[in-house]
Amino acid sequence: MLAQLNHSRLVEQEMAANERAAIAQRELLEAIPIPLVVTAIPQHEVLHSNVPAQHWLEGRSIDPWLSGLSAPARARFFQQLADQGAANEFEVLWQGAESRNWALLSARRLLYQAQDAVLTTFTPINSLKAMEERLALWAKVFEASSESIMITDGERRIITVNRAFSRSTGYSFEEIAGQTPELLRSDRQPDAHFEEIWRVAVTRGSWQGELWLRRNTGESFPLWAVINAVRSDSDQITHFIVVAHDISERKANEQRISHLAQHDVLTDLPNRSLCVERLRLALQLAERQARRVGVLFIDLDRFKNINDSLGHHIGDSLLRSVSRSLLSAVRVGDTVSRFGGDEFVIILNGVADADEILQIVNQRLIPLIRQPHEIEGVELHISCSVGIAVYPEHGVDIETLMRNADAAMYQAKFSGRNNAQFFSIEMESRARERLDIENDLRHAVERGELRLFYQPRVACRSNRLLGAEALVRWQHPRLGLVPPGRFITVAEESGLIVPVGAWIIDEACRQQAEWRDRGLGDIPVSVNLSAVQLGDPSLLEQLATTLQARRTKPQMIELELTESLLMENVDSNIALFHALKELGIVLSIDDFGTGYSSLSYLNRFPIDKLKIDQSFVRDMLDDTNDLAITRAIIGLGHTLGLKVVAEGVEHIEEKQMLAAAGCDELQGYLFSRPLPEDEFARWIKANAALAGD
Repeated sequence: MLAQLNHSRLVEQEMAANERAAIAQRELLEAIPIPLVVTAIPQHEVLHSNVPAQHWLEGRSIDPWLSGLSAPARARFFQQLADQGAANEFEVLWQGAESRNWALLSARRLLYQAQDAVLTTFTPINSLKAMEERLALWAKVFEASSESIMITDGERRIITVNRAFSRSTGYSFEEIAGQTPELLRSDRQPDAHFEEIWRVAVTRGSWQGELWLRRNTGESFPLWAVINAVRSDSDQITHFIVVAHDISERKANEQRISHLAQHDVLTDLPNRSLCVERLRLALQLAERQARRVGVLFIDLDRFKNINDSLGHHIGDSLLRSVSRSLLSAVRVGDTVSRFGGDEFVIILNGVADADEILQIVNQRLIPLIRQPHEIEGVELHISCSVGIAVYPEHGVDIETLMRNADAAMYQAKFSGRNNAQFFSIEMESRARERLDIENDLRHAVERGELRLFYQPRVACRSNRLLGAEALVRWQHPRLGLVPPGRFITVAEESGLIVPVGAWIIDEACRQQAEWRDRGLGDIPVSVNLSAVQLGDPSLLEQLATTLQARRTKPQMIELELTESLLMENVDSNIALFHALKELGIVLSIDDFGTGYSSLSYLNRFPIDKLKIDQSFVRDMLDDTNDLAITRAIIGLGHTLGLKVVAEGVEHIEEKQMLAAAGCDELQGYLFSRPLPEDEFARWIKANAALAGD
């Protein structure tokens, strides 16, 4: 019995010990701040959970894994427990009723209060996962960025680079890791510049600017770089982050834009602004070296004829061909530029004297320009007029040299074209006079300074008045009566011939109407028309308005145009002439025989008269060729149904010979010089009495 009591006591002691152990076990679990859950095997009842675990269980007491884990995750978790008896830091996304949280589950199989169970700890890792996702995102951004990114340590040894860097430089990460950025130095910038960049990045914490680097192929390329220094809490530089963008395309575009801004689009020659800049540099160098600089103004002779008759595309091709000829004519270091239209300027640097310039111009430049230019299978011939100014003899500044070379070029034009002229003091005087004439001519119409003189045209046999040619004179307040030879060319070149020509037509119409109203009869008046006026789009409207306003019959007004002018732009001129004929105006060709008109073209023009150039009339008594030409023109005119006028008749023998040849009208000093309107009115009356009208 004593033994039985002793056994019962031992059992009670063991039970008490187990109870104390269970209590201690529970208290231990409760005391641990990490979420702990004990679940039974195999039904997964929750045997125990401490307070931190309540957030995860959300009141679930049976199989929290069923709703907390996805099926694949649950299967892997318990498979690992079965295989290894434990699960270490098993990452899961725990499914709560209202939220989902990332956790690391660590589990062990054990006996819990004599029951097979699993002890599981929950370690929340939401912040770690968020950081991990951000790091993954930054890694993707790092690799996907179109900007080149390079990270170095504090000693500038390369730690990592992204794919854009490898694409841009040609270096892979394996090739460049551990190297320093000095590997990428380009010869386009000095080493001192590279060191200065890093010095600024260290002292200021950052640097940005344009930089040239070298690819692994040896090719240099530009980029825009930003370097930032990364510092530790103790203010020590731990890393450098370099972000760069390849600007090769932008630099190429800038160069193209700069080139276009300084070069002629058609010929790719330097334009006016670049030419002036190069001339400035040439003058500075010539001053230091006591050398000369030649400035050549070049204008193509009669280029407008080619441009208008063959088309602008042919003209453009010819300009390109001329440009190539000019480039081959000059020396290395000289400048050939195009100022616009058919004007070119050449700068001859460091020439010894005028003889060297003449040798270049006469032996190379002019002959090369005169060589045939093959344009679209057709050979075109052209010449040029060259004006030359030399530093320092003809000027020491850009403006003076340019102005004097331009004046010399005009002198070359006046000297018959296809030649070169050096500037002279006389040219400067003429250029200044020309400028003064142009400035004064701008106000001549409004000041009432222009006058019309009239020279009669008479019937060849009877001397009866058939009409008058209106010839403009300028009554200058300082220069007196200025003949047309001194100002008409200036008016045409400056464009002032348009308002001057409009005044001439209006005054001729007014005078014609006045003669009629005074009882002197309907006297046709002829007016010369220039190329500039012919190209004026308002010409037709102006003529119609003037005829109506002055009450002038259209057939009383005759327009005279030179033969060469007609042939400059045949098709458009024919259309314009037909429009003029529709107004009722009489049309005549002046100076006939001096141009190169085609008879087939001539037959297409709706003209009424031919005027034989006075050079043939003046010499026909002594030159049988001129006499033959005069007779041929009269015969041609009559064959085409045209009246023929001979101008420049000064002798009775000329009149008799022209009458014998069948000429219709005569004009010249034999009958009268050009007269002002009051004297011409008296001449009309006197001639009427002599002619028996």
